[in-house]
Amino acid sequence: MPPPGAPQPFGQPPGPYGQQPGPYGQPPAPPAPPSGPRRPTPGWVWGIGGVVVASALWAGGLFATGNLGSESSGSGDDAKADLAGYQYAKNLCDVSPLDAFKKKYEIDSDSTSTTRYGSRQKGLDQSYCSRKLKDPEADADSYASIYVYSTARWHKATDPEGEFASEQKAYEDQSQKTYTYQTKAVSGLGDEAYLVTDMSGTGDDDLSGMTLAVREGWFTIETRWSYYGGADDKTEPPTASEVEEMLKSDTRAAMDGLKK
Repeated sequence: MPPPGAPQPFGQPPGPYGQQPGPYGQPPAPPAPPSGPRRPTPGWVWGIGGVVVASALWAGGLFATGNLGSESSGSGDDAKADLAGYQYAKNLCDVSPLDAFKKKYEIDSDSTSTTRYGSRQKGLDQSYCSRKLKDPEADADSYASIYVYSTARWHKATDPEGEFASEQKAYEDQSQKTYTYQTKAVSGLGDEAYLVTDMSGTGDDDLSGMTLAVREGWFTIETRWSYYGGADDKTEPPTASEVEEMLKSDTRAAMDGLKK
C-alpha cells in the first residue's frame, strides 16, 4: 500500500492501521541521600563492588545477545539478513516499467503524476514508485482515477516471514457493508505471495483495487492497482482476472530487475 503522504486516488478507503503511541511519563527520580554524617567506605569494598557490577553486566550481555562461548558477535544486521539476492534500487520506477499495464493504459506524462522515493536505514531499506495511468479510450472529460503503486522493502533486522501472511489477511478485517477485501494465496512467486482484492459493492463489476504482495527471504515487494471511475465514464475497467495477470507479470519483471 502507498505510504503516508503519497497521492491517493479519490474515493479510496483508509490504509493500514496507524502506529500506537509509545509509553508516557518520566522515570522516577532517584532517592535522596541519607542525612547525617557518613563513615568513609574502605577502598577494597569499592573494588569488590566494581568487579561484581562488571561481571553482572558482562553475563547479562552474553545471555541477551546469545554470544556465550563465541569469539565474535558478527558484523551487523546485514550479516544475517537473507535478502535472496535482491539489490537495493533507489528509483523503483526504473526497474518497474509496467509493460503489462501499458497494454491497457498509458502512463500519465505529467511530472506531478509520478512519485518516487528511496530510503536506506540501519534495519530497513525501502523504495517506492507511484504512477498515474490513463485509459486511451476514455473521453477527455473522464473522471476516472487510475494508479499503480510499487513498494519494495529490504528487511535487514527482522525476518518478515512470521507476520507476512497475517498482514495480508488483516485487510479482510477492514471490510464493511459497502467495501470489502478478499485475500487469497498465489503460487509461483517468491516464497509466498498473496492477492488482496478490493470491492466497492456487491457486484462482480465493482472492482476498485487489487494488491499483489510477495515475500522471498527477508525481501518483500508489493504492487497495487487502484481504480475509481465516474458514473458517466463510457470505458470499463479490466476484469479481476486481467488485473491479476498484469500485477503478476509486472511484479515478476520488477523482481527480475532487482536481481541484475
